[in-house]
Formats: sequence, structure tokens, C-alpha cells
Amino acid sequence: MRPLTLGVLVSAAPERSTAPETRESTSPPVRGAASPEGSPLSTAQSAGLDPVARESAVDLESAADLCAALRDLGHRAHPIAVTRDLDLSLRHFDIDACLLALHGPKGGRGEVQSLLTMRGVPFAGPEATAVALAFDKVRARQLLNFHNLPVPPSILLGRGSKTQDRDLELLGWPCYVKPRRGALGQGVTFLDHVDRVPEALEAALRIDREVVLERALPGQEIQVVLLGDRVLGSLEVLSRQASGVHETVCPPTLSRTRLQGIHGLARRAVHALGLENGWTRVDVLVDERLNEFVLEVEPLPPLHRDGVVARVAAAHGLGYAALVQQLLDRIVLRAPAHPDLLPAPVPVLQ
Repeated sequence: MRPLTLGVLVSAAPERSTAPETRESTSPPVRGAASPEGSPLSTAQSAGLDPVARESAVDLESAADLCAALRDLGHRAHPIAVTRDLDLSLRHFDIDACLLALHGPKGGRGEVQSLLTMRGVPFAGPEATAVALAFDKVRARQLLNFHNLPVPPSILLGRGSKTQDRDLELLGWPCYVKPRRGALGQGVTFLDHVDRVPEALEAALRIDREVVLERALPGQEIQVVLLGDRVLGSLEVLSRQASGVHETVCPPTLSRTRLQGIHGLARRAVHALGLENGWTRVDVLVDERLNEFVLEVEPLPPLHRDGVVARVAAAHGLGYAALVQQLLDRIVLRAPAHPDLLPAPVPVLQ
């Protein structure tokens, strides 16, 4: 493959102090304590950040690692902030293709992917409609349920919504409150009683205008990583802390037969949502009664070196540069214009 000029799209302008070429390559650990998925910041650093600032920090970390890997592979890489001038930025750098380091609403709504498609700029990852559908917890679960994939019981709430008390009782407790369109665990609150709903609702509504009240089910959380419809591997979340930091183990401590069933469930979820292009993370809950539920399908999982995707890849012998290369291999590039291939000019009659 000839050297490419690639744009790495982020939600904030890159700073010189975080220049990708100055970062050192490190191999992610297979087992141990990890920061929250997608969050490169320590607990002390991330505690005081608002959602927008935290999203930007995550994007910058992923962009730095992606740019470093692309340059190691012999390509040119330019971090590009997603602003109202994105179209001009793409033209300025004469981009061959784009990678997306967007893990929040800017990438999840599908607007960036729509612009790239309209301008004919190839990019890695699912199309705009598939991303927007998967990012919407309500629509995604409706489609998963239609395909006979089990999802946790949930109801939709909004500011000023009048939910019947009977609906809350039938849902069961405890519960989680989650923004309908959110990422990185922002706005998620655990509730053990219905009286705490109004307070948690206000916190989640700062992220999105609608929220999902989801039954908290017991069990082990298994996070499955897929490239297209091919399962790369999975890891198990052993424990979580209030700060969001959790301990994981890769591969999970489950039988091979059980893992094959979980991986098959994740593959079906990817097909149901049309996410057969790029890296995807599917979170599955497994309980002692051998029941399984699809918790989340993440169409734009964080791709920094310490994220779940890179950790699972490392556990299966796939280095970070090779992980990025596999993403590049799925991009269909535009054919370069050649003077001999251009149509002959049509003479103008006088």
C-alpha cells in the first residue's frame, strides 16, 4: 500500500504538549486494574472534568495513539478537530481517508460520517445510519429485541414525563439511570429505590434530553471485541469502583463452550445493528442461571493503547500497530484521478 495521508478526527483541537510523535509505544497489560473504558485519565484528573472536557480528553488520547501507529506504519497522520470548519480542514490536508477518535455524541450521532460520505472521503467504521442507531439505546434495544436478542428490561423517561408508578414497580429494583444517547459512563447512576429517581434523572438529563431507566441485573460482564463480524476475543470485568476504575481479566474465566455462546450472541448483535465494518465492542451480562443479556453495543469503542480493544488484541497476539493496520485494510480508497482516464473535452459548437 502506498503511503497515505490520513485524518484522525477528534472532538477538540490537539495540543502541542500531547503531540502523537512524542508518545512511546507500550504494550497493554493482560490482567490488572484499568481506567474506565475510553478514559486515559487518572481518577484524580477525571473527577473534576465536565462531560464535554472528559470526552475531549478521551478523544485526544485515542488520536495520539492512532497517529503514532499510523506514522510507524509509514503514513502521514493529521489530528483534525471536528468543528464547523471540518469540511475546510479536510480539503486543506488533502486527506485520502479518515479514522475517527470520536467516542461521544459528535461521533455517535452519525453527522460526521454523513459529511464524509457526502464529500466522498473514505473512513474506517460503520456508516452514519448504523452508528446513530447503535448509539441510541432505545432504538438499538428495540431492534435487538426484534432479532430475539435478550436485553435488560427498561423504560424511557424525560424531563417532565409522567411515568406510572405501576411501570416502575413492574420494572423491578435496583436500577440504573442512563442517558438515552451517552458514552463513557457519563450520567449513569445506580439506584436502589424509586425515591432516588428524580435526583438521578436530573444528572442524566445534563447529557441527553431523554434517559433510560434500566433494571440492574446480577451477573458477570463480558466485553466482546469484534472486527466486522469476526470475534477477536473478550475480557471479563471482575469488579468496579465508584470512580469507574475496574479490574479485568483477559480471557474471561468461563468455559470455552460458554464463551463460544457469548461470542455468537455478540456477533448476532453486530449483524442486527448493521455494524459489520470496523471495530465494535459488545457488552454481555452473564448470570449464574445461564441467562445472557446484551447490555450495550458500542459502535465507536475507544482505540487508545490502554482501551479494551487494544487489551483484547494484545492478549491474542495482535500488537497495536497491527490492530490499526487491520482497520486500514477495510477502507475502500478512492481511485486516484489519472489524466489519461479523464473523458475527452466535448467541443463547443459556435
